[in-house]
Amino acid sequence: MRQQTRSRRVVIAEDNDDMRAVIRELIESLGAEVAEAASGGDLIMLLTDEKPVDLLITDVRMPWMTGFQVSLAARNAGLTMPIIVVTAFGDDHLRAQVERLGSARLLSKPFRPEELLSLARSLLPS
Repeated sequence: MRQQTRSRRVVIAEDNDDMRAVIRELIESLGAEVAEAASGGDLIMLLTDEKPVDLLITDVRMPWMTGFQVSLAARNAGLTMPIIVVTAFGDDHLRAQVERLGSARLLSKPFRPEELLSLARSLLPS
C-alpha cells in the first residue's frame, strides 16, 4: 500500500492584495498548498488552526499586528517552521531581530521572483 504524502503548506501574510497574489502564484509553482492572511490577526488564526505550516512568508507592516510580532509569538508558542520576512523598510535593527527568530531570512522589497523562489526552495522540506 502506498503511503500518501502531505502537500507542503506555506502561509503567506501580506496586506497588499496584488503582492499577495504574486507571492501565491510563485509558491504554488513549487507545488505547495498556500494559505493566505491579509493581517496579523488573520495570520494568528492560520498559525493556530492545527494544520502544519512548512514555511511562513510574512510582510512586516500589516494591520493589527506586524508580521514580525506574529512570528515572534509563533516562536514563543513553540512553532519552528522557517520564516521569510519581507519588507520594504529593512535596516540593521530589523535584520538583527529577524536573526534572533532563528530559521528566518529577511527579503527586501522589491525582490526578483527568482530570489523568493530560491529562498523558498532552500527552506521548504523536500
